Amino acid sequence: MAPSKNGSGKTNKIAEENALRQRAGGKSQQDAKENGDQIEPEEDKSDLRGEYMNIFILLVLYTLQGLPMGLSAVLPMILKERGVSFSDVGTFSLNSWPFSLKLFWAPLVDTWYIGSIGRRKTWMVPCQMLIGVLMLAMSAFIDDLLYVDQPAILSLTAIFFVLYFLCATQDIAVDGWALTMLRPENVGWAATCNAAGQTVGYAVGFTGYMMLEQAKLVTLASFMLVLGIVFIVVTLLVALLKTETPVPPEEEPEDIVTSYRQMFSMLKLRPVRVLVVVLATWKMAFPVTDGVAPLKFQEYGVPKEHLAYMTSLLMPVYILLPVLAAKWTSGKAPLDLAMMSYPIRVAMVPLTAIVVYYTPSSMEPIPYGFYSAVMLVGAAAAVASELIFVSQMAFFARVSDPALGGTYMTLLNTLGNLGGKWPPTVTFYLVDALTCKQPTCSMQTDGFYVVAAICTVIGVVWYLLGAPAVQRMQQWKLEDWRVR
Repeated sequence: MAPSKNGSGKTNKIAEENALRQRAGGKSQQDAKENGDQIEPEEDKSDLRGEYMNIFILLVLYTLQGLPMGLSAVLPMILKERGVSFSDVGTFSLNSWPFSLKLFWAPLVDTWYIGSIGRRKTWMVPCQMLIGVLMLAMSAFIDDLLYVDQPAILSLTAIFFVLYFLCATQDIAVDGWALTMLRPENVGWAATCNAAGQTVGYAVGFTGYMMLEQAKLVTLASFMLVLGIVFIVVTLLVALLKTETPVPPEEEPEDIVTSYRQMFSMLKLRPVRVLVVVLATWKMAFPVTDGVAPLKFQEYGVPKEHLAYMTSLLMPVYILLPVLAAKWTSGKAPLDLAMMSYPIRVAMVPLTAIVVYYTPSSMEPIPYGFYSAVMLVGAAAAVASELIFVSQMAFFARVSDPALGGTYMTLLNTLGNLGGKWPPTVTFYLVDALTCKQPTCSMQTDGFYVVAAICTVIGVVWYLLGAPAVQRMQQWKLEDWRVR
């Protein structure tokens, strides 16, 4: 079960600088001098002296953000152990949607603040405190909602939806704070802190809990209690010991009406409308491998702890691949890498279904050949998925209008997140709807394999029709993406 990808989407200075360079045609200093153009001095190289504490704080804040996400990934596995249906798991999957909807309140977080507290701490401190308090409260009644004959799916979904909402709001604030906490030449480290911190937090919340629970060192309730205390203590320390630079008058945020008007103007652009269609459809083939297959392995007898360990082994992929893929995504056609990876991603859908079908009836002795097949298919899917994600983010950075600050990136990231959220939810419901286990059925069918076949066909058709459209989209001029 791979960690979800949540693009930051706030004031993204890196994206703005990249777009400005590309808008200028990528001229070198020497070319500009020869043409008599006025140039800006080159930005100083990164110098981390005096920045290590700031980087550490950002890593801690992003790690906190990943903890509830990792913990929410544990719940579907526990729910399957309790015998709930895939439809119930689909309902619970709605809890992660706030990261795909934060566009609607991001302008509020960027615009409204209390000057004496700080533009970013105004939102970050209350959100983290509320997460801590909610974790403490959940530790007292989580067993009554989860470990019963009929788990309270709607209540669990609502609680984790609130957690994700608070995490998404904290994410907006921390991303914005990172741009002023770090010196301009070091602002690129904010993305590294985001990726690394969120991945570590997810691993602690997901795999960390699984390992400790298997060793009988914690229960879900006690683990939530500890996380709640950690959130409150860290938040108090940051609030009291870390000061925030006041906002200079010339950098005061735009009014809220202007921010929303800009977003509506972007959606009127033809290239953005085409991109909306691409982002809304290109992940329809993948929920089988990302969401359903791990639960199907578990249903067939694979311990959830083993699945957690295999997920942890893939964590370095999510950390290292963005760095390795940079040279393929830094040009004028970053989505070329995504289109090269797409067929691999689609091929993993039927292969995953085949591996699921041949799951051994017994896990003793440990079937190392089976686990090797699971790891190979999972690693191939993870690499292809990460390359598609990195290509997507690079394309967003390339086409974003620097004149609109981070609002453009916020919109594109929200569209990208939405495109990745609705397919798993729908797929969970389809698996149950297409499964026939009643005696009245002419034949028994497992909806998982039916959906896997459907998703494979969808992936092939999308690639045949969508890849040419993506290539044409990359050929549009940057001016076509600008709001006039």
